[in-house]
Amino acid sequence: MNEENNFRLDELPPEHSMRQHPFVAPDGYFDTLPSRVQARVNYKHKPAFSISWSWQRTAASLAGVSLIAVLVWQTLPQRQESLPREALAGVSNEIITAYLDEQGINADELADSQQLHSSLGNDTTAIQYMNVQPIDIQQHIKDENFADSPNLDS
Repeated sequence: MNEENNFRLDELPPEHSMRQHPFVAPDGYFDTLPSRVQARVNYKHKPAFSISWSWQRTAASLAGVSLIAVLVWQTLPQRQESLPREALAGVSNEIITAYLDEQGINADELADSQQLHSSLGNDTTAIQYMNVQPIDIQQHIKDENFADSPNLDS
């Protein structure tokens, strides 16, 4: 093993290599440093947000749009127009009567309600010809309320 050779730097002669600064820059090094660094750096301007094209992204987008279109097409209710008279002309009266009986609709009540609706028309002008006063309507409502609930005291 080596013995320890202790020495002090200030004891060495000034021309000794160990007394010299270990890192010495050549003359003018720091004067030309910025221009040399900029010459070596290739500055590329990058946008903050960029989307690149890929066939995977395109396929996924098309699949998503197709799925949404199919779901919208399947879930939207279909509008059903009323049947024209020619379509019902071939249906016999017995089949219509059987259908109404199956649905619990009395044909006589249906005919009466259709006559009532056709006589009134689309407007409410028929009510004006009934000669009913608002006082009569209020009295009728009070009478109906008393008839429905006899336990009320007023």
